[in-house]
Amino acid sequence: MYSICMRYSSCKEDADDIFQEAFYLIYKRIDQLKKPEALSGWIKKIFINTALNNLKSKNESSTSDNLDNIINYDNDININTAMSNLGIEELTTLIQNLPSGCRKVFNMYVIDGYSHGEIANKLGISTGTSKSQLHDGRAILKRNIKNKF
Repeated sequence: MYSICMRYSSCKEDADDIFQEAFYLIYKRIDQLKKPEALSGWIKKIFINTALNNLKSKNESSTSDNLDNIINYDNDININTAMSNLGIEELTTLIQNLPSGCRKVFNMYVIDGYSHGEIANKLGISTGTSKSQLHDGRAILKRNIKNKF
């Protein structure tokens, strides 16, 4: 669960806060769990929602992200080779360094399996914005991975 906190936050201190708050909410709401076999999914949802709420409370707005510095990259560098040389901690750091809006959408879509409609609903953005943020996030991540190798 801590990896979820790290992916959605921009620093370790924020991840620690999210982690602590999520476990407090789990303890507080455990009586709301109707199916014990769904425990892991229920806990994961609490961690994701806590992380998203934490970002909202910090007034990190996806509209304030500066994506002007996205550059075009050469397609002849093999991203798969770069990915195979990348450790999980390095990848987590690269995801953490994405602009806030891109980071939220990337995590929710790619890692947590939300649809663009669900993301738009949860974040209060349009489906098109969700798709755009995902596209931009992937481009930035791909560029940063290529630059590492």
